Amino acid sequence: MTTRKEVAMLDGGASQTEQLETHRDEVYALAVRERDWIRLHEDIVSVGKEIASLEAREVELLLEAEETRLDRRMGFPTIYAYIEAVLGHSHHVATERMRVAHELLELHGVRDRFRAGEMPWTSVRELTRVVTPQTEGVCLDAVAGKTSTEVQQLVRGKSKGDLPTTPVDPKKLKYRIILEDVSAEAFMMHQQAVTALADACDASISHDEIVRAYASAILAPPAPASGKRRTPRYQIGITICRDCKIAKRVGAGMEIALSREELEVARADAEHIGDLENDEPGQRATKGIPKRTQDKVVMRDKGCCIVPGCRSRRNLHFHHLVMQSLGGKHQVWNIAQLCGAHHKQLHLGIISITGRAPDELVFDLPLDRVRH
Repeated sequence: MTTRKEVAMLDGGASQTEQLETHRDEVYALAVRERDWIRLHEDIVSVGKEIASLEAREVELLLEAEETRLDRRMGFPTIYAYIEAVLGHSHHVATERMRVAHELLELHGVRDRFRAGEMPWTSVRELTRVVTPQTEGVCLDAVAGKTSTEVQQLVRGKSKGDLPTTPVDPKKLKYRIILEDVSAEAFMMHQQAVTALADACDASISHDEIVRAYASAILAPPAPASGKRRTPRYQIGITICRDCKIAKRVGAGMEIALSREELEVARADAEHIGDLENDEPGQRATKGIPKRTQDKVVMRDKGCCIVPGCRSRRNLHFHHLVMQSLGGKHQVWNIAQLCGAHHKQLHLGIISITGRAPDELVFDLPLDRVRH
């Protein structure tokens, strides 16, 4: 005869079994979902490779179309017009497709990886800007496992034939700015501003100059009429490697290498915050030029560039007549105000200024040399 206690134990055992079965089902379902996620990822990767392979095939066919003059046979004036009409690419994409097609004729390693879907179009596009048959092997090793963005960063500022280890030329760094959803009124104002800037410069202006003008108007407004120096609305950071001495401007998640001349300009009025790898509490920031000295120089130079004939009161820099790298100190007579353009020209050697400010300055300007 089964007692009530034994029945209760049997019932409890059946309940535990059901719980175990339920838990097992949940684990199985989770494993199935995990396999689904992994399969989904693998499918996406597979599609990406297929797209790369198809784009490689498209590039090869377009090269053949150009060689056989298919565009003319189809009634188009150029291969680019044919690509735009048939494939729906923009003119820029069409020109890039054809540029890459011609580059791949000699870059067999890049071409093979593109065909196999191992390298996406965006990486191929960037890599072919700098790679040559002689540097192809080294460059392919350098970009292995890198994303398209990392490849773009690797080749940015490089010239054809440069190696991944070749120092970046700051003057070759170029970026594109694309603005979307701009209203007709705002676009009209932009066009008027560009025209006004060109009229003020009495010459055509580049996109780089337009962006600089906009940014300067917002970030570095003109000094007030009182002549008192305005506190800057923003700051830039510059790092200098202890070993290689390469200087880089850092900000907005980017690093841009600086030339020796650009570094000298920045050093003229910088706050030195110390070693980035030193966290000693006693380390304090030191100011390049004391505030009192800055105020004296601004007042003495009347808030203008000191170069004869220059009336600029915008984008003014402090310049050490005897450069700090040559032992120049933060003395009032050794500091003068220059506009950004003249400061850059001075460090490039186009003009020179020697002596003591303000009454013993000697200017060597190109116009004076021509007159003499």
